[in-house]
Amino acid sequence: METLAHIFSPGFLLHHAVYGSLVVGLVCPLVGVYFVLRRLVFWGIALPQVSAAGIAFAFMLQGLGFGLLSGGESHERHLAIAAAVAFTLAAVLALAALERKGDGSSEGRVGVLYALAAAAAILFVSWNAAGETELMGLLRGEIVSISESDFHAMLYCFAGVAFCMLTFQREFSLVSYDRDMAVVLGRRALGWDLLLYLIVGLTVSLGVMTVGPLVIFGLLVIPPLAALPWARGMLSFSLLSSLCGGTSAFAGFWLSYTRDLPLGPVIVCAACAALAVSSALRMLIKRT
Repeated sequence: METLAHIFSPGFLLHHAVYGSLVVGLVCPLVGVYFVLRRLVFWGIALPQVSAAGIAFAFMLQGLGFGLLSGGESHERHLAIAAAVAFTLAAVLALAALERKGDGSSEGRVGVLYALAAAAAILFVSWNAAGETELMGLLRGEIVSISESDFHAMLYCFAGVAFCMLTFQREFSLVSYDRDMAVVLGRRALGWDLLLYLIVGLTVSLGVMTVGPLVIFGLLVIPPLAALPWARGMLSFSLLSSLCGGTSAFAGFWLSYTRDLPLGPVIVCAACAALAVSSALRMLIKRT
């Protein structure tokens, strides 16, 4: 209890890491439930890598002498976020367009995208070796290094994402479950799809900049999978996923802080532990 009180005290040195991780853990599963519903789980692997490639691209421009990243560390972060959002949104829209056409293998396209993004990120960094340290810091999600203004901007953005996911849950669920029925009921399916994809791109991009690609993939996919057996509707599915993600994020931070372990992998392991407990309880109930 003393450790918990210290973590939540106003003067705690790592308060950015606490609240940032907690917010990401609560919000990302709200988006991830639609990855599970639409059977697009592999998007959760590819899109964080695409976002990382966008960050690397921003540093490549600096290496080529364009000077777009001059102006201090804060300016570098803003441009990296812009590049990450642009790359992620382009990838999301391209994948969505190909999904609607129904040509080829969906898993194959996502696999190619992941491989291309990973290779591109390495090549982009090679153009500016001096930016490798900053890039690695961003990809590890060193949230404690961001400014107070950027930290609050990140919180406001994720609050907006959570508001949209809960407010427009009925529309998002309808176009995800039965697109034809949505059209019959007069819903503008394409518009709701585009809004959902925009939110996905923004969430992934900001999440990668906050906690890194590995943690974002884990929080997008693992909490919804843990919550799915216990859900009795979309609202309960979303809330249980969010609760699982937030609990995993905080448990990961607590273990990282008390045991001196790397934050990102511990959060993912905590989420996997929650999934294991959920699966074990489900099996136990079925046997009784």
